[in-house]
Amino acid sequence: MSTILGKDEQKIKEATFTANLILFWLKANYVLTNKRITGHTPNTLLGLIPLGQAQVSQPLNTVASVTSSTKFSFIRLLIGLILVIAGFALIGSFGIILLILGAVNILNCYTATFVVTNNGGQSVGYEISILEKSKVVEFVDEINTVIADL
Repeated sequence: MSTILGKDEQKIKEATFTANLILFWLKANYVLTNKRITGHTPNTLLGLIPLGQAQVSQPLNTVASVTSSTKFSFIRLLIGLILVIAGFALIGSFGIILLILGAVNILNCYTATFVVTNNGGQSVGYEISILEKSKVVEFVDEINTVIADL
């Protein structure tokens, strides 16, 4: 990812994450500079169809905290199980499509998340593949270190 830096701005860390277990080639890219957090994360429909990307840009002087966690989505698991069961029931017609959609939801029900909270208390979360959890924790630690030094 090419980030255009402002005057007196320096890259501190650049991180690339796999945002989705199924669409492993879609990457979320984030850059930490001495002035801001910037980057982009891919958008998908039903976790399977790429639909562009969401841009992220947050000045560090407005960031109150950054946290990382793992998140389990019971709704995704439930929808995935329903789609898999329906897919097996309709295997002769369009059941394979339901099976694929169900498997995608089941595989993406457990994610790593990092949440940026601004000084006003508004939080924005970014979901990353659970396989990238250690990279997420490392990136969040670096952001918190830079924020503490401001």
